[in-house]
Amino acid sequence: MKNDQQFEAHGIEFLINEKDQPYFNNTKIDYTRTLLGGGKFEVLRV
Repeated sequence: MKNDQQFEAHGIEFLINEKDQPYFNNTKIDYTRTLLGGGKFEVLRV
């Protein structure tokens, strides 16, 4: 969208809309692989 901000980290692109940007200040997005080959993203406060 027009007011989205695009971020790229480790080859992954993220789009965050203007309304939700304050929720992502001082955060870290972490990806953890599971034993069965899948994985999950977590948003952590730093």
